[in-house]
Amino acid sequence: MTDAALGFGYKLQWLAVRDRDADAVAAALNLSRPTPATWRSAVAAAYDGHGHWLLTPPLDLWTLAASRDVPAPEDDRFATWLAALSGLLGEVQYFGTHRVVDYHGWGRARGGVVERAFAYLGERGEVLFDVGERTMEEQALGVGAAYDEDEPWDDDDETSPWPSEETVLTLAGQWSIDPRKLESALVPGHPWIASTRLR
Repeated sequence: MTDAALGFGYKLQWLAVRDRDADAVAAALNLSRPTPATWRSAVAAAYDGHGHWLLTPPLDLWTLAASRDVPAPEDDRFATWLAALSGLLGEVQYFGTHRVVDYHGWGRARGGVVERAFAYLGERGEVLFDVGERTMEEQALGVGAAYDEDEPWDDDDETSPWPSEETVLTLAGQWSIDPRKLESALVPGHPWIASTRLR
């Protein structure tokens, strides 16, 4: 079955997992068995805030898993969390953005090792974590640098390194898949919905 996909990404968190299917991703995240869905219902589930996840069919080499309930720690524990997922799944990328609190984050791990992770919470003007060297893509976008306390950045300065939701989505496209680009694309297969298991 081929269905026109829907884009997503704003005010959401998602993972991009290389060369793994929805069942493998759901198992690593301790989710329920994925059930087939339409794009409309799967995207709505990801945004509902009740522990539901959208899992895409394979998109080139990537499976995306999106939810408002990604259990990613927003502190120094993030790297441990991402490394553990990568130990199970191989290459795993994380992206998150929420404009209300000005949260923007990303990370990439391979084989259980975090290569890069960065998140900024504009509401508090705080870098939540900054692991590894800035990538070429981050440098080209002008993001991912924590400021020097002796020379703080001006938030109104156009050269400020603070990311926006647009830069997070653009970076996702450079590393793997920009989920906005799925809008109206004809994607073979169908998405799935899975739920967080009660512990």
